[in-house]
Amino acid sequence: MNNNKKILRQIFKEERSRLSKEQTKEYSESIFNNLKILDIWSKKFYHIYISSKTKREVETKDIIKLLLNKNKIVAVPKIFQRNLKHIEIDQNTRYSINQFGIREPIRTKYIDPSILEVIIVPLLIFDLHGNRVGYGGGYYDRFLTNLDLNVLKVGLSLFDPIDKISDIKDYDMPLDLIVTPKKTYGFSKIR
Repeated sequence: MNNNKKILRQIFKEERSRLSKEQTKEYSESIFNNLKILDIWSKKFYHIYISSKTKREVETKDIIKLLLNKNKIVAVPKIFQRNLKHIEIDQNTRYSINQFGIREPIRTKYIDPSILEVIIVPLLIFDLHGNRVGYGGGYYDRFLTNLDLNVLKVGLSLFDPIDKISDIKDYDMPLDLIVTPKKTYGFSKIR
């Protein structure tokens, strides 16, 4: 199999579309349970994506609720031109649907990304080196390349890893942890 990002993106979008709503919900619950036992909850500033049901993404609403209940500062992405802006949310935040069918907060209380300590990112598939395949827009790649090296980057995946993504570039930022329904994969920050 050709393991370049374009082919993998197509394959795993199709794989995801074959999952039932019940399977996606079950896998998301397992991922949430695996995530809860990790040592990532002592930080103050978190960024997390808002999941898309139409894309069958790992559901993040329980993670967001947990963070807010722990009195963490939570930022979610809002697309602005070719970049992500980081909007602080709380229990009362209201949302609208953007051009990609993703919920975004209506209010615009921006968070400076330099204060973020844990980033939870979406992905389609990943490899055994912590590299991810996203949706191809480059939003998270541009965001992650500008972060402090100490920021913890966590991916959530419905699938187990493949061996290697063949076309990784210098600007592709590997993740530190990736949580699947079965287990958590850790990757060294030294590359």
